[in-house]
Amino acid sequence: MSNQALDRVMAALNGKTELLMKKKIMSLGKNYTVSDKEGNVLCFVRLKAGSNIAGKLVSDYMGKWMARGMNYTYTVHDADDQEALKIVKGNGTWSSNFNVVEPEQQQMVGLIQLKRSFLVGGMKAQWVNPASNQVELSTQGNVIRRKYRMIDPTGAEVASVRHKIAAIRDTWNLEVHSGQHNLHAVVFATILDFEKEM
Repeated sequence: MSNQALDRVMAALNGKTELLMKKKIMSLGKNYTVSDKEGNVLCFVRLKAGSNIAGKLVSDYMGKWMARGMNYTYTVHDADDQEALKIVKGNGTWSSNFNVVEPEQQQMVGLIQLKRSFLVGGMKAQWVNPASNQVELSTQGNVIRRKYRMIDPTGAEVASVRHKIAAIRDTWNLEVHSGQHNLHAVVFATILDFEKEM
């Protein structure tokens, strides 16, 4: 079922160059709905309520740096709410790895390496191909303010994130210029958006 769900997510995202990312505010977990510009739901990205509540409690009582060191798992679901991918966070507060795993075969299909700093922008990340250990995407710009680009190893812009709808605080746009790196860009962008609040 997971492979079919992943196929459906990839098919839904295929060729889409403008995606609308909407965060569900009234939710115990952390939930994103990914839609096309016509409003059709393409997939969801989630952090379960238990992980979110535990992280909030640790953050409130022991500090954000302790919450950032926790292990937890994000999931990607198709439009029918079937699980397609897991994104598993390992240990680390200032530097963390997220294994992107196809759950049926337990096959690692990507690795997100995240680094935090006190500098303006505060976060940098890259998507690494686990088979070749080559960087496929990296961020350039201000992740915290949702104004950044995803670039490939040649420096070419593959996708960009921008928060242009000022009236809607938790809705923003993801543009994928080729329409071919959509799944990577969606996973990358939503994980960074969740993590900037941790």
